[in-house]
Amino acid sequence: FVDNHAGLGLLNGHQWRDNRRFSMHVMRDLGYGKTHMEQHVMEESQYLADKIAEAKGEPVVLEKYLNPSASNIMSALLFGARYPYEDPRRTLLDNNMARIVSILSSGSVVAFPPAWFHKVAGMVPFLVNGVVRSITQNLVDFVRREIKQHLDTLEEHTNRDFIDGYLKKITKHKHEPETNYTTDFLVGNIMSFFIAGSNTVAVSIQWHLLNFAKNPDTLQARVHREIDEVIGRERRPAWDDRHLMPFTIATIWEMYRWRTNSPFGLPRGAEEDTYFGEYFVPKGTVVLSNLWAVHMDPDVWKNPEEFNPSRFFTEDGSRLAPKPDHLIPFALGKRMCPGETLSTMEIFLFLTTILQRYRVDAEEGREVELACDGAMSHPIPGQRLRFIAR
Repeated sequence: FVDNHAGLGLLNGHQWRDNRRFSMHVMRDLGYGKTHMEQHVMEESQYLADKIAEAKGEPVVLEKYLNPSASNIMSALLFGARYPYEDPRRTLLDNNMARIVSILSSGSVVAFPPAWFHKVAGMVPFLVNGVVRSITQNLVDFVRREIKQHLDTLEEHTNRDFIDGYLKKITKHKHEPETNYTTDFLVGNIMSFFIAGSNTVAVSIQWHLLNFAKNPDTLQARVHREIDEVIGRERRPAWDDRHLMPFTIATIWEMYRWRTNSPFGLPRGAEEDTYFGEYFVPKGTVVLSNLWAVHMDPDVWKNPEEFNPSRFFTEDGSRLAPKPDHLIPFALGKRMCPGETLSTMEIFLFLTTILQRYRVDAEEGREVELACDGAMSHPIPGQRLRFIAR
């Protein structure tokens, strides 16, 4: 929707390979998937739990807390800073993100438009495409301001965040006639990481909390028991605790399956004419992977409509089985989302931190609604839950 700002989600060929390889190199150097990143997630989850305490058991709208907390993880990685909930920068990022996701989850043609359609419709301000183009431009402008500030304060031997690392790569390759490292690609990569890494985690946590409130005496009680036995009430949950908490991990896996965040993944394109079985697929064809169909296939999963973490245990129920190959919430192959480990760590630490301190209840007099809202398997927005101190 904003021209020339393709990131990892949309790049192809050598541009994609070079950008993915280098982006993951920078992320690893910054602690992506390591103890440093875990520490940041632990601190953010404690901050969220403290904000929940301010409600004193009164009903709260989940999105109010989850969206800024999840996006703060990516803000720290990409921009080198977390923003307090009330910070204007936090508000700008989260409000524009929420508007984009709301439009795309509607299932409109705007989600996967042909190129000619969004180029034309995007020029009309009052059409949905024009609105999305305007919102996306707001985010691009924010990212470009951050890049400008980083350029002004760049230090040669230190990378504060992803922007620093990528800016140095741009400088190193700036004299190459067809470099795959440009400011436009930097903007696109930041957008790809931020949108994928913020919204999906917040939505997953929201689904879990709603499901806990819907099933307080079974599902929630069992996770509470595992937290009490392994972690207790005194120390903070840690990522290593997962090895002794099979039911909690199985619950996270089951939510990945039961409410697949992006049921069709990202659209891909055929780079050349090919055949799939007897079907001819011409070059340029948009290809969608139906992750939802895999996760709801009754030939693969017994009673797929039922939420049942126990399906991931061995037959005798004594231990967690290896994660099955047909659980694919982050897609498959070389183009799969690289954020599975970080996302799972975030969800685990946020959920265990919250449930260590609170019992999650439905708003008095209201039923928790677990139906999906729109094409992206998001919960019905605006639902309120009560967090009662344990």
